[in-house]
Amino acid sequence: MATFVNRSAPSAIASISAWYQTPIGARVGRDLTQCLARRAEDAFGYHAVVMGATLPLGTRLRIRHVTQVSPSVAAMGGPAPGAGNEYPGAGLVADFTALPIASEAADLVIALHVLENLRQPHDLLREMDRIVRPEGRLMIVGVNPVSLFPVARLLGRSCYAPLLRGHRHAAWRLVDWLRVLGYEINAVEHVGGLCPTCHVRRYERFRPLRDWSLRWAWFLHGFYVIDATRRESTPTAIRPAFRFRELMPQKAGSQVAGSTTAGARLKTWPKTR
Repeated sequence: MATFVNRSAPSAIASISAWYQTPIGARVGRDLTQCLARRAEDAFGYHAVVMGATLPLGTRLRIRHVTQVSPSVAAMGGPAPGAGNEYPGAGLVADFTALPIASEAADLVIALHVLENLRQPHDLLREMDRIVRPEGRLMIVGVNPVSLFPVARLLGRSCYAPLLRGHRHAAWRLVDWLRVLGYEINAVEHVGGLCPTCHVRRYERFRPLRDWSLRWAWFLHGFYVIDATRRESTPTAIRPAFRFRELMPQKAGSQVAGSTTAGARLKTWPKTR
């Protein structure tokens, strides 16, 4: 069965990138940036790839050679590039399902909302897995579908509308898919808080509540960050099944330095009558 790809995925990433330019989006993006930078402190290498929405991550990573990849709308069947769908800070515009990056070339890959509006993102996950080197890191940022952010829409707050469009995947489901691909899950962190608000000052006041709720209601926060390491499988030699050694008859004594052993002499003695 062919994988269903929603053609509005690039526009969804563009709208989320624009949301991070708003006052409340910039404040939440700061928390996401701090979380990603802290998770990537022990990620070493030469090349990092940041896919999807735009966040100021380049200056916060230990890996200095960072490539920002934004989706190609034309490759997904949308309007041509340059028709009002540019991405600020994009170093490379490409189709996420066919990245122009060599296999196992990236030491760190950060995917920001690249799975939004994809009901079956298996092809995209395999493509990201292709460019991650063995023992490399993969971090995925997504919107939590079981958070309290949809409540903001019921309350008439449209500031979170770009985050609530399309299909969203739960963190536990992505964890299962990554484990199938051979990844070890280092951590799953949640950011964004419980109460959605459009005011930056109110968001700052809710900081003690966000810190406290991470202990008992972490699954209700607005965003999640999955940190995984690609483990290289080592083949194990198949040993034969355990069995007892067969009882073999004792061999005849060997000749040492031209003289026969006692066992050999017994066979040469003549029979007595």
